[in-house]
Order: sequence, then C-alpha cells, then structure tokens
Amino acid sequence: MPMPPSISDILHPHAPPRNLRSSDSGLLTTPRTKLRTFGDRAFSVAAPTLWNALPAEIRNIPTLDAFKGALKIHLFTKAFGP
Repeated sequence: MPMPPSISDILHPHAPPRNLRSSDSGLLTTPRTKLRTFGDRAFSVAAPTLWNALPAEIRNIPTLDAFKGALKIHLFTKAFGP
C-alpha cells in the first residue's frame, strides 16, 4: 500500500539480514531509543510497535474497510473479552 512521502520516510519495512519465514509478514522496523519518556512515545517508535502487535491476519487484509472492521473487532475483544 503506497504511503505519503512523509510517512514513508519515517516507517520502514522490516528486512532481516537473512531470508527467514517471517520476512513476508508485513512487520515494520522499530528504531531503538535512548529516552524511555520521550523516545518511546515518538510516532516513529509507537506506530511500528502497535502495527507489529496486530495479528498477521489483520495486517494482511487488502481493503481499508475490511481492515477497519477487523481492527474494531480485535480491539473490542481485547478490551472487553470474548
């Protein structure tokens, strides 16, 4: 999915040094930070962390409407139980 240039400069797909089974899982690289108070709350760290925490079946949904529906169900289930 194409991203605006400003976001694509901040977020990078995870590219392991070797060919692994998880190479095609749609993960994003999470940069390391020195400051836990400010660095971990930056968009460039928080966005990949939240994206990588989603189940693979939600990350791989091709349409935006289906993604939003599945994300809503996932978050409600996580917050309020099955």
